[in-house]
Amino acid sequence: MGKQATLSVAVALAAMSSASGQDSAAAAKAAAKVREVIGHMGSCADSPPNTVAGLRRAIEAGAHVSELDARTSKDGVLVCIHDETVDKTTDGKGKVADLTLAKLQALDAGSKSSAKFANERIPTLAAMLKAAKGKIDVMIDLKESGDEYMKKIAAVVREHGEPKRTVLGVRSVEQARWFRTNLAEARQIGLIPTKDDIKPFAEAGVKVIRLWPKWLDDKSLLATLRKLGVGLHTGAGMGTRDEVIPLLAYEPESLSSDDPARLLRTLEELRGPIK
Repeated sequence: MGKQATLSVAVALAAMSSASGQDSAAAAKAAAKVREVIGHMGSCADSPPNTVAGLRRAIEAGAHVSELDARTSKDGVLVCIHDETVDKTTDGKGKVADLTLAKLQALDAGSKSSAKFANERIPTLAAMLKAAKGKIDVMIDLKESGDEYMKKIAAVVREHGEPKRTVLGVRSVEQARWFRTNLAEARQIGLIPTKDDIKPFAEAGVKVIRLWPKWLDDKSLLATLRKLGVGLHTGAGMGTRDEVIPLLAYEPESLSSDDPARLLRTLEELRGPIK
């Protein structure tokens, strides 16, 4: 190899090293801007989703918030389960709305995750809020709608939880406005149904909006968020470097993960040592 070729290779390697350093610095800066890690359904990667066991794991992991889903039993009790039916996460079958609390809590909600969680039960929202009290913030994904449902959510949060440590996953402008008046202490994350809902949710007072990772390719959406002064929340899957690094290009303030412990480790690694 001639001197000129050697010099060209050296320049190329130096440029690559510089670019890599810039990428690392940008990732570290963006990772430092993530203020909130939310455990999806507790810590559903290693615990039964929407259970007290999963919430406790999210606490152990150091998550800032433990997310749960709230639905109504046949006899009008708010319980924590993601799907409309119990089929996926329990040993039972049928719609949550067709089963009484007693029947729901007779089901095994843990064994499908791991044998060590056998006999974990579907908890009431009240039980989850009590377990979280003083230990972790709770995000309630509002899976239903209507005045009666919203009133029940507000009442249970006030009686058993901590309104100031509650995050409401609002799915409509109606919910955002109602809770802004009737549970004003709680924060809100807008779980917008379509890309066109950013502005209406922001105008309803929602300060953070969830954009699906697949939506982030549309750069106009992020521009709209920033113009409206709204924060970005998105999902980081299992919280691996390969999942997190591309998301950091959008500088999210809030991230959720099925494995909050891993997400927190990834962010810490990317931030690097404090200088």
